[in-house]
Amino acid sequence: MELSEQERFQVPVSIIVPVYNVYEWLDPCMESVTGQTFSDFEVILVDDGSTDGSGEKCDWWAGKDRRVRVIHKENEGPSKARNLAMREAAGDYLVFLDADDWIDKSYLEIMYRRITETDADMAECDVYRVNSETGTKTYRVCHGVMGRSYTLEEHMKYGYTAIWKCMIKKELFTRYDIKFPDCHSEARAIYALLLAVSRKVENVHKALYYYRIFRKGSLTAKPTPRHEQENEIGILASEYLLQGFERCGLYGKYEKLLQEIVKLKLSDLLASFFYRREKEDFQLLTENYRAYLARRFPGGPDYRYMTWGGYNLNRILCNMNVLHDPYCRFNFSSLVSLMHPVRDNISCSHKNRYREMMLEREIHNQFWDILEEMKPEYIFMDFIEERFDLIAFGEGYLTKSDVFDGAQCMTGKSDDFDRAQCMIEKSRVVPRKSEECRRLWEESCSQFVKKLQKEYPSVRIVLIKNYLSEKVGDIYQQKEYENIKEIREINRILEGYYRYFENQLAEVKAVEASECSYYFTDHQYEYGAIPSHLNELANQEIARMIERSIEA
Repeated sequence: MELSEQERFQVPVSIIVPVYNVYEWLDPCMESVTGQTFSDFEVILVDDGSTDGSGEKCDWWAGKDRRVRVIHKENEGPSKARNLAMREAAGDYLVFLDADDWIDKSYLEIMYRRITETDADMAECDVYRVNSETGTKTYRVCHGVMGRSYTLEEHMKYGYTAIWKCMIKKELFTRYDIKFPDCHSEARAIYALLLAVSRKVENVHKALYYYRIFRKGSLTAKPTPRHEQENEIGILASEYLLQGFERCGLYGKYEKLLQEIVKLKLSDLLASFFYRREKEDFQLLTENYRAYLARRFPGGPDYRYMTWGGYNLNRILCNMNVLHDPYCRFNFSSLVSLMHPVRDNISCSHKNRYREMMLEREIHNQFWDILEEMKPEYIFMDFIEERFDLIAFGEGYLTKSDVFDGAQCMTGKSDDFDRAQCMIEKSRVVPRKSEECRRLWEESCSQFVKKLQKEYPSVRIVLIKNYLSEKVGDIYQQKEYENIKEIREINRILEGYYRYFENQLAEVKAVEASECSYYFTDHQYEYGAIPSHLNELANQEIARMIERSIEA
């Protein structure tokens, strides 16, 4: 039974849920909605032409709870489904929920109280990201970094670009004529604009939304654009965002920031597509991004670079105002393995596809091939991965990183890992702290520098002198790691490596990363508070240090 027109007119909150072939997930989603501690709301389920019984499931929920109503329509995508529901919504406040996610039972109560008591235009909460394959969940802070809230511009650039963790005044959409565009990454097309036009934004420092990641068949995992080519995904959303600022008379005020936002978001998309696409398709997408940025922001910084170093170096460099191409990344490797590659036929398998690709690059010594192919202006390097022991295998070496330890590496021509021989059986470990390792590294470093100078004299090297962080915490309080002695011992080795490299290459630009503010690990870092990771404030400051070194 539906609400009467009079009752619906008085409902303060409308929850909009696009539904397309999510039969398996719709019940948990709706159970979390109808079980809210706050009850004064309507739910608009928009069945977007489902073919798996989801439409019938929507009707069942409408019959079960009088606050639920259903709109059936032909399949046109989630954006048109949300836009239709917004026109139909009776509430003064809108909540957008994905049908395969769910919310805490107090979500509406807490969010509604916060947005009304503070007279804000927009409120958002923190998020749990739930792995559909493993069931593990990670906490995602949406309001700032390390206990410090974002400024408006930081929020526009670095905020978690998702609408479903927000409660938003409907008037904000109508007053500024904001709609979801019919394209991939539709939330990225309006999120920064909503923040910019809001008089006040409130943040709830509690995870109230549960976002399901790695769900098979999701649009995020396998995008299905309608009015854009596969090799242009993200460009329409970027253009819609910029046009929205132009329409609202805010483009001039935020022009430089918008350039940074667009480059960052397109770089994020490249990172997500890197291990999902064939090389040719991925590189076409990358070049289309470069061409679009050159047209939209003529005269802006635009150069190509390669990365050699730890994963956190990727996070540092992504704060620089250029497009970031993950195809040019080399993580989890060492100079010894680069200059003394293994010659045997080795296969590797890892549950994380990105890590597997990095291992394959080391095993097959692909650095020089990609350097020749891409012809970058810069190579940005740190030696964080040189903290690991080495594995001597035949005449070559591999890096015994945590990624290697989490993989299956076999020798032989068979593709069957059960029949292939584990390479560990034919190898020996060279401890990082050993004299043998020191000699090997210095020899490899000298060979690396000579090869670069001889074959790639135009490539400029920027050495980012990163170390394992000794402390973990937030901006208010930090504590030393329990294994601080071991960390300092490794850092002394790294210090010697940096010094040796600078002596070998006089023209290298060196960045003293550890001199930046807040050089420690964020205790809430989503993927683990380990010493090889820093925090976003430090990463941003180091990025600025690198940019200054390039300009000098």
